[in-house]
Amino acid sequence: MKDKREPSSIWLEKLIPKDWKTSARIQILLYAIFGIAFYLLLMKHVLPEQYDVKVGSISPATIVSPVTKADEFATEEAKKQAANAVETQYTKNDTLTSKQIDRIDHFFADVRKIVTAADLNEEDKVAKIKAILKEAIPGNFTEHFYVNLARTSPEKLTDIRLKTRGIVYDILQEGVRPQELSEKRDSVDRVLVTSLLDNDALDSRSRSIVRELAKQSIIPNEMVDEEKTEQLREAARDAVKTIPINKGQIIVSAGEVVTKDQYRKLEELGLLRKNTHLLPYLGLAVLTGFLLVMLFFYVRRFHSNVYTDNKNLILLFSILLLTLSGMKLLAFGQNLEWNTIGYLAPVGLGAMLITLLLDIELALGCVVLLSISSSVFYNADHQLLFDFRYGIVSLVNGAASAFALAGVRKRSAILRAGLIASTASVIPIVSMYFMVPADGTSQALLQSVIFGVLSGIFSAVLTIGTLPYFETVFGILSPLRLLELSNPNHPLLRKLLIEAPGTYHHSIIVGNLAEAAAEAIGADGLLARVGAYYHDVGKTKRPQFFIENQLYRENPHDKISPNLSKTIIISHTRDGVELLRQHRIPKPIQDIASQHHGTTLLKYFYYKALKQQKDGAQVLEENYRYPGPKAQFKEAAIRSLSRPTPSRIENLVRKIIRDRLEDGQFNECDLTLKELDLISKSICETLQGIFHSRIEYPEEPETIKGVKHG
Repeated sequence: MKDKREPSSIWLEKLIPKDWKTSARIQILLYAIFGIAFYLLLMKHVLPEQYDVKVGSISPATIVSPVTKADEFATEEAKKQAANAVETQYTKNDTLTSKQIDRIDHFFADVRKIVTAADLNEEDKVAKIKAILKEAIPGNFTEHFYVNLARTSPEKLTDIRLKTRGIVYDILQEGVRPQELSEKRDSVDRVLVTSLLDNDALDSRSRSIVRELAKQSIIPNEMVDEEKTEQLREAARDAVKTIPINKGQIIVSAGEVVTKDQYRKLEELGLLRKNTHLLPYLGLAVLTGFLLVMLFFYVRRFHSNVYTDNKNLILLFSILLLTLSGMKLLAFGQNLEWNTIGYLAPVGLGAMLITLLLDIELALGCVVLLSISSSVFYNADHQLLFDFRYGIVSLVNGAASAFALAGVRKRSAILRAGLIASTASVIPIVSMYFMVPADGTSQALLQSVIFGVLSGIFSAVLTIGTLPYFETVFGILSPLRLLELSNPNHPLLRKLLIEAPGTYHHSIIVGNLAEAAAEAIGADGLLARVGAYYHDVGKTKRPQFFIENQLYRENPHDKISPNLSKTIIISHTRDGVELLRQHRIPKPIQDIASQHHGTTLLKYFYYKALKQQKDGAQVLEENYRYPGPKAQFKEAAIRSLSRPTPSRIENLVRKIIRDRLEDGQFNECDLTLKELDLISKSICETLQGIFHSRIEYPEEPETIKGVKHG
């Protein structure tokens, strides 16, 4: 059969894959296109031709510093010298001292038992002393030491112990560093000589024992305190004041031979031209690529809705390019008369649109990118690539715009956000003038303030004008769009009110329940509420078949078969989606309408069919289930739980949640048990005092309990 489609449509299908929204190749292509456009926009604003000098060459001109900048190299060298002058710090461990003294006491207690043992000869005593000494005080002892100990009387052992522990305690108390161990052990000899001169009562054999045992008992107990040392060195580094290269400072005079230090300073200030004129552009390419990589990883790590959906990525890049193009146009107007027009940069436009259409955190991240771009666009002096003045004002302007629009509920808030951004922009402008008043005149300050005030208002006006187009082209369901859809005068809601007033009343109550439940778990409460308003619009096709619209009328289901009743009831989800599509209601609300019943069982008609089944007839449970799909996201799942009941609110709400959980209706969304508990509490609280007539689902007939049907 011949394909009757337009050739252009066939060509587009071949060019664009069906999975383009999630295709990694399309994602790479989008980043490449944005990167090229970003590079071209900035290209004319990179560094101009710089000075071509080398170490040892003659300077062709007097070169002065265009800015005040820290001399990083000189400052770092001074910090290193200050840090190296700090001595290594040690901390004495008194616990080791106590342990050594205890070991000496225990050792002598064991030796006393051995020496006084009548059943041991000298050889056995020496062997046992060696064994316990090996465990108590490891070291290299002479054989003579062991023999002397074995031959020592208990009375002398006491004198030897006291002398040994006294010497060891005194030396360890002073502190022994690892590198001082040999010196400290040698000091034992000096102590013994001194005690001999003082008519010590110990004999030569006892002093020999004390000498060996005390030396081996001396161990390092004063260790390097890395943390304390580093703290002192860090304090020394911090105490060193930054060595500046001052604005206007002559780096090298005309005709002067360029020294290595002067060359280094020129290099730090970015005043050198090396090798070729292409380097600044190559540098811009590297910078652009780096910013793109940072943006990529930021989006991938924190904004999965953009990373996994190329449609949202196109939206993001479209907003950024629109904002950058506006900044570029303003840059053309920067001249001697309007040299501060950069303060009018519409950074707030990008921040507001991204906040409203995507996410405030993403907007704040993109504001950084736009602020860097602003520093390049409006660098009128061309002394450096970035003019921080415009960058910082753009950062403040964009951040204020984003924060001011967080959680907005009406379009007039955009203008209010613009006014807040204007006020915020004036603060850094005035503060920078006060900090460096010599950089401008009062007239320049007034001009800068006027541009700063206009920037927020300008961005707000542009946002109001472009927002509807982005919402329409990309099918975005922004908070402002949701509020418009919640207007009771919307054609579909009016249709629901007129043709199915009971369903309309039910939807309003469910909307309040859904919003409270969504906010309890951190989901989108506004989406849950508006989705609930529209979830049952399909009932307008046959309103009389739904109990809330019957009032005191006869129930038509009493006169038709359960199978036909089931077909009518189930069709309201499909009819609702068709109506929503006809009125171009955004897809998330269509999804709520199609998913709010999931694949749940129509128990009333299923049990009615079971009661009416004839011999041999089979009633299949799956024939009495909604076709689905199950809830795919939290707001749809919350809507499926928000069912007001006339009595036993808490028990029945929890029963509905438990039944749906056991029926697998939440298997395809990311609701947790904790969130389900929060939802149930929120619904119960909201339902206090609210009663709504619903079908009372009958219990499963006794005759068929425990039997699987179908």
